[in-house]
Amino acid sequence: MNLSVDEQLNYIVKWFNEWSELQRTDFIPILADYLANKTYVNGIVDRIANLDCTSKPMTLFECRIKLFREWYPNWGPEQREHLMTKIKETDPEFVENLNREMQNGHPTTNGMNGTTNGIDHHSDVELAENEV
Repeated sequence: MNLSVDEQLNYIVKWFNEWSELQRTDFIPILADYLANKTYVNGIVDRIANLDCTSKPMTLFECRIKLFREWYPNWGPEQREHLMTKIKETDPEFVENLNREMQNGHPTTNGMNGTTNGIDHHSDVELAENEV
């Protein structure tokens, strides 16, 4: 089943609204990864990145994250900004935590905090905040 970009976006927003505080916290480094155009693996995403046919079945949350990872790269700037706007409307504290994550640098693959290497990783988030 092929979904339009708008349908994909609607699902992500719907799922975000359903996620627990812990799941939203797990989503912060995942979203920060895409906003910063960097690749790293952290926390629950380790299991998704290394998933193979012999692994235990994924949780519903892991399936949704897997779909997010497949869909997000195909979205245009308008859809990405819309996602950030909807997330901020739903959970402004999430956006604050996301900003902190991006300002403090991303964890490396070994889970240690790294630096941002002088790159402004939070401009997409600030752009979304300014449009609300």
